[in-house]
Parts: sequence; C-alpha cells; structure tokens
Amino acid sequence: MQFQLSVRFKQQLTAIMENQLGLIAALLLETSIRNFSVHSQSAVVFITTFLQLVLQSAPLLLAHYVAFQPSKRYAAVIWCIGFIVYPMLCFMLADMSLVYAKWTLFEMQAWLFLTIASIGFGLSQLLARSHGSRYTLFISRLFSLNSVLLLMMVVWAVMMAGIFASTDDPLRNQPLQAVIRSDTVIMNFELFMQYLWQFIVIGSTFLFVFWLNRYVLIRRILARSGVFAYVASCLISIIVMTPILCAVVLWLPLNIPEFTLIPSQDYNVFAPINFRVCFFVLAISAPIILAFERQQQDKALAEIAQRQSQTELQLLQQQVNPHFLFNTLNNLYSLTLTGSKQAPNLVLQLANLLRYTVYEGQQQRVTLSQEIRYLQDFLALQAIRSPDKCQLSTSFPDQADKWKIAPLLLITLLENAFKHGVEPSQSPCTINLNISVENGLLLMRCVNSLPDKAISHAPGIGLDNLKRRMALLYGGKHQFMAQRQGAFWCAELTMELEPC
Repeated sequence: MQFQLSVRFKQQLTAIMENQLGLIAALLLETSIRNFSVHSQSAVVFITTFLQLVLQSAPLLLAHYVAFQPSKRYAAVIWCIGFIVYPMLCFMLADMSLVYAKWTLFEMQAWLFLTIASIGFGLSQLLARSHGSRYTLFISRLFSLNSVLLLMMVVWAVMMAGIFASTDDPLRNQPLQAVIRSDTVIMNFELFMQYLWQFIVIGSTFLFVFWLNRYVLIRRILARSGVFAYVASCLISIIVMTPILCAVVLWLPLNIPEFTLIPSQDYNVFAPINFRVCFFVLAISAPIILAFERQQQDKALAEIAQRQSQTELQLLQQQVNPHFLFNTLNNLYSLTLTGSKQAPNLVLQLANLLRYTVYEGQQQRVTLSQEIRYLQDFLALQAIRSPDKCQLSTSFPDQADKWKIAPLLLITLLENAFKHGVEPSQSPCTINLNISVENGLLLMRCVNSLPDKAISHAPGIGLDNLKRRMALLYGGKHQFMAQRQGAFWCAELTMELEPC
C-alpha cells in the first residue's frame, strides 16, 4: 500500500508540475515586466504582485489543468470557459467598476502570455502523441531552437517598438518605463512600424552571432578540430564581427547624435563594451547550443534503442505459450483417439487463444478487459483438460475496459501455476487468482498449491520472459514478487495502468 501511495503521489505531483510550468513562467514574466515599470522595485512588491496575479489567474490555471487531462470530455469547452469567458468577464468588470480597475492586475497582456503558454503546451502534447503522423514534422520545426529564438526576437522587437511608440521622444527620455499603451500605439501605428523594423534589425544581429556560433564555430570547427581551434575562432569572430555589426546598427535612423543603440551608446564601434557584449552572446549561446545538440543526439539514440526494444519484445512474445500449446495439442490428440465429445470445445477454446495471441498479442496495448477475457478462455480450456483436478477461485475487476495494458503479460503467472502446481500433482490442488485495480494500479495475486513431492523441472523461460518484458515496458512502474510460502507458491505483480 505504501508503494501504491508513493507512486500515485509522485505521478500526480509530476503531472501538475509539467502541466503548470509554462503558465507559471508566463505569470513570472508579467510580474517582472510590472516590477520594471515601477520606481520602487523590491522583493516584497515582486512577491505581492506575483501572488495577486496567481490568485486572479487561478480559473485559467485550473481550466488548463483540467482541459489537458487524458481522455477528458468537453476539454475544449472547459478551456474556452477559462481562457475566453472568464477574461471577458474580468475586462467587463474593469470597465464598469473603477475600484476593481485600480486593483486588478489581470489585464490583456497577462491574458495573452497565459494563452500563448497554454497553446504552446497543447502543441507540445500533440507532438508527443503524433509520432509518425504527417503533422509531426511541422510541429517539430515549429518548436525547433531556431524557430523559438526567432519568435522570441520578434516578440522582443514588438514589445520594444510598443514601448517606444508609447513614449514621446524615447531616446531622449531615458530610462523608459516598460509600459505599452495600446491606444497610443494604434494612433501612432506608422511610427510603431518604423520602430519595429529597426528593432528587428537589431535583434537579427544577435541571431546572426548565435547562428554563426552554432553552424560554423561549434558544428564545423569545434566538432572537427577541437577546443583550441574553437576558442581561436571565437576570438577572431569577436574582433572581426563586432565593428561590422555595430556599424549595421548605427546605420538605423533611430539613432540620434547624443545616443545610439549599440552597447557603447556612442558612435565608437571599437569601444571595449561592444566586444564584451559579443563575447557574452557567444558565451551564453554555446551551452544552450551544446545542450540542444546533445538532446537531439539523445533523441536519435532513444529512437534506435526503442526500435531495438520493440524487436526484442516481438521475439519475447513469440516465446509465449510453447509449453501450454504442446500439452494442449497432446490432450486434443488423446481426445480425438477416444472420440470424446470434448474435442470440438477444446479446438474452439484453443482457436480463441491463438487468435488473441496472433492479432491482439501483436498490439502495443490492449484493454484490460481483453486481457482478462484471454485469461478466462485459458481457464475454460484448462477446465476441459482436467475438470475435477483443480479447485479454482477467481476475482476480476469491474470496468476493466477503462484501462490499457501490454498484451500477454498476466497469462505467464497463470500458466506457471498450472505448469508447476496442477500438472505434476497427483492429488486435488487449488489455485486462487485475484486481479484488482486501485487508483490506476493493477494488483495481481496468483497462489497455487504445490505437489506433495517436489519434482525437478528444467529452468523455464516464463518468469524470466515476464521480468524482461516488464523491464522494457514498465521500467520503474512495477513490482514483481514470486516465492514459496509453505505448501503454496505465491506470485504478486503490481503495475501502473494507462487510461483508455
């Protein structure tokens, strides 16, 4: 029980953190922008602002969490209520109540950040579930490092252009408040567009340094010639490229005689601070690029390992049931020789089992109800083979069709009980099979009596096969125990199920 609670708690906590991470980042960004816009910046003001934003955004956070739960009905309706209906009510209340308008921090910008974060999370979830579809490549490119940086640069340019368009003579009124007045921007839209293209040019200079570092310095020089050549190439790039890029920025009409937009804020392209900024861009981008390249490499290796695991799983599944099949065919041969009326039923039950093994057994997942039905067919076949020898007690869960499981896993424990408990015994024997589901955890307990005289068997592949398949399919999400307890053999399996 402690294992179940621990697994369930960790699983739920991880799911909540992954679900809310992007939205918390959006709220922190909004808090930072607001904190920069006030003169009395302090930790108390920052924390108070963040907590108020979390409180006012709670319906959006809740709607986002509920809408992206697996197999959640009406997910789109819930999302629209949280991200469209609730914000509209807040904005309407701000227009009608001056007191609320002065108190509220949940405005258009905060809503926009949260909506972008929620949609981004949804696209990433779609990408994770769309392996092999025609949309996977498009979404992968959408979330590539270059696309994300390009998007961030455009967003930065839009925000800076909005701030400049909201301020009279911005270069001569430094420092600027990080405030965008939408009405002023609309009225001065032509001025906003002039600022926008110039800030896009400025942002492009930083992207150029990043792309130079990624595609030339790291991929070509560092990968082929080593660290020394990379450091030397970075030094050359800083010395050569800094004056050129600064000259490009100085060409922009936005600069004025007493203030420019290069780091030195003057017209000296060889100022030391300009070279330091270029160095910092290279220094900051290098670990990001290396981490991303490592992630891409690990992803490729993981795909190779997954293909190898699938091949191994297919080989393991082909080893399932050989002992049972041989014995059943021998029984069928004996029944046909004696002309028994049980022979047709035996053939029918065996056909059902083989049909499941051939078709459903090749699927990655089946419903738990299908797997249980397979166990029941197996037990019915065993009842035909030895009707009076074994006393069987079974218990199966309700609503088993709500959960998914890898096929042909549970049968191994039942086969093992008949192979080592029923078949070698000369006296009546018992098998107790109990399968239940609690909070998404399957608990299977199979207890069989052992024969009075121990019979030695050659080592079989059944339990080793099961352990290996469980390690490949449910690594870290299962527990298995099999041991002798007096005159009985007890096998217990606990594993996490997937909802349908």
